[in-house]
Amino acid sequence: MLLAVIFVTPVFAAGVGNLCNGKFIFKMNIIGSKAKNPPMNNTNRKTIFVGLGSSGSISRTDIYLTQGPFAVCDGNGFDAARDCNGNFITNNGSTKIGAVFQLPCNLNIPADFACDGGETACYDIYFRALGTPGGAVTITTCGLLADGTRVCSSQNTGLLSRGYGKPTFTKVTNELSSLVGCVTVGGVQQCGRYALFRDEFEDFLWQYDNQALRNGMVVFCGAECD
Repeated sequence: MLLAVIFVTPVFAAGVGNLCNGKFIFKMNIIGSKAKNPPMNNTNRKTIFVGLGSSGSISRTDIYLTQGPFAVCDGNGFDAARDCNGNFITNNGSTKIGAVFQLPCNLNIPADFACDGGETACYDIYFRALGTPGGAVTITTCGLLADGTRVCSSQNTGLLSRGYGKPTFTKVTNELSSLVGCVTVGGVQQCGRYALFRDEFEDFLWQYDNQALRNGMVVFCGAECD
């Protein structure tokens, strides 16, 4: 009698180790750099280029967020932002400058205003600061209203620093997949935690405030939702 033995191999990725416990989904690197000229609007890449800045001096780059399967739509944070269909990101009549990252709405957050629909998933997000010791970044999720007003979350990642020694991951699930703030709906102020891509906002983005961090790794791991 022959016995068939099936081995299930956990999914891992280089540089991630067992962080995701076999539930790895996606990884990308955000590279601090001088301005880039070539267009980078394709979904095969796993890198985004942003302003570098210096210690104590912030270089701010907007990384616009669109809803769909995980993909880097536009890796150039220095020119006009294009989504994964090649369309420019516009708001209040102006074309936005920045990179574009596509991801599902996250069901794994304690949202007061949950996902409206579209592509959804349950996942956790981790960030690790790499490169030369001394660099740091703060990432804040923001939403744009129809009139162009920027509403930024009161809960950001704090300063994520590349210290000396082995780089470690920081869990930033809530900070990067939701926004804590207030908007006015029907003349009534509505405050709480908003999931990404809620209809109260026209656009969402990560405000990437870089202080000389040359490489930031963002890892997405599958999670169990209640």
